[in-house]
Amino acid sequence: MRSSGERRAAERRRTHRDALLSIPRLRGVHSCGVRDLSDGGVGVRLNDLPLLPTEFNLSFDGFRTTLACRLVWRNGDLAGIAFRQR
Repeated sequence: MRSSGERRAAERRRTHRDALLSIPRLRGVHSCGVRDLSDGGVGVRLNDLPLLPTEFNLSFDGFRTTLACRLVWRNGDLAGIAFRQR
């Protein structure tokens, strides 16, 4: 059950796991820590990543599969990310 102050459309599940970000036109991958997860997106800790474009890919399994994502909000090292439809 969500609290009365909750604004999210989908219920989120708290989790602590790692994921990888792949940013277009930027070599390499960047790790991030997933803090909560829902069917529509994730909340992540960016591990001092200075810039994050509005569109990028996220993987939970070392890039065997990827999710197309868009940045919704960012506050310092924390960010809200929505999964895009393919």
